[in-house]
Amino acid sequence: MLRALGIFQRATADQLWRMLRPTDRHDRITRDTLNALKDSSLVRVETRLESGHQLWVLTEKGHKEAKLLLPKNLRISALRKLEYDDEGRPVEADGYDEHAAAVTSTAAVLTGAGFGTPLSWQTEIGHTSSPTATPSTPT
Repeated sequence: MLRALGIFQRATADQLWRMLRPTDRHDRITRDTLNALKDSSLVRVETRLESGHQLWVLTEKGHKEAKLLLPKNLRISALRKLEYDDEGRPVEADGYDEHAAAVTSTAAVLTGAGFGTPLSWQTEIGHTSSPTATPSTPT
């Protein structure tokens, strides 16, 4: 779970179930595991989606742990820091867009069907910077 959240940054229990435990009849074990990880302060619920699903993210502690579990050549997703309002209450995030949901759902369906593993995916791709082209000047 930690590795998958390290790669995909945010996921629902349904997506993680389809990705990691596709032979299970339902997502009960996945939800129980997420709640155990939450009790250990490794994951937290970022928000509840319109569908009613909870959206899970790594905590700072979980992010450090996931980084240790992932191959060194795999870029881990950025930490989703918890934000607070002026009263010190956690603010629900609203940054989970349709594209991110589609990427995670696609990965869940494909890996659940036996096409690769969560480690087959990379959502954080490093880009090399190309040298700036200098215009040629006529001589």
